[in-house]
Amino acid sequence: MPRLLYPFLAYRSVIVPFLLVSAVAVPAWLVIRLARRRTSAQRPTFLREMLLVAFVLYLSGLAAATLAPERGARARARHDATGGLVLRPDASTLVCPSSTPDARPNDRFFCGYNAKGNVLLFFPLGVLLALLWPRLRVVRGMLIALALSVSIEVIQYVSSAWGSYRMADVNDVILNVIGASLGLALVALLRRLLRGGSRPVRA
Repeated sequence: MPRLLYPFLAYRSVIVPFLLVSAVAVPAWLVIRLARRRTSAQRPTFLREMLLVAFVLYLSGLAAATLAPERGARARARHDATGGLVLRPDASTLVCPSSTPDARPNDRFFCGYNAKGNVLLFFPLGVLLALLWPRLRVVRGMLIALALSVSIEVIQYVSSAWGSYRMADVNDVILNVIGASLGLALVALLRRLLRGGSRPVRA
């Protein structure tokens, strides 16, 4: 059993907050849904209810991954170097070029890990938004992702007041929106293929 759990130990800083947030958010959401079902004449399908629960779980995981305090040496060094705020888009943080002469392998690895992580973090948001609200336009879905990402970055910046070394980085916002856009586009493309291409993708 310990061997099975060992690969997940590296993610315990996210798993534990996720479990705590989910333990509060999911029961609260189920109570709200049950109350609405009693007062609403329209009954949602079982699939939609499961998607809504998945959406609540996703938001719980997103909060755990982005808002839990960071106090590691690398996070502190980046925070001290930038003052915890990066407002200038930097293409190198988005593509992580390996041709930079003074870039160390560890820095390139962290850059790539951070870039991919920010894209993948918001990819499910785009998928869930498109599945839950089929009439949602891609542009409006991107605006929702933008608003959510900016809100997270603002909270991360404010969190430095209680000892967290989280950073507010505009490049993270760009990567988040790209990830959500890919999720939205994937669902839109699959819908178009299933319909035989008879209807254009809504933009």
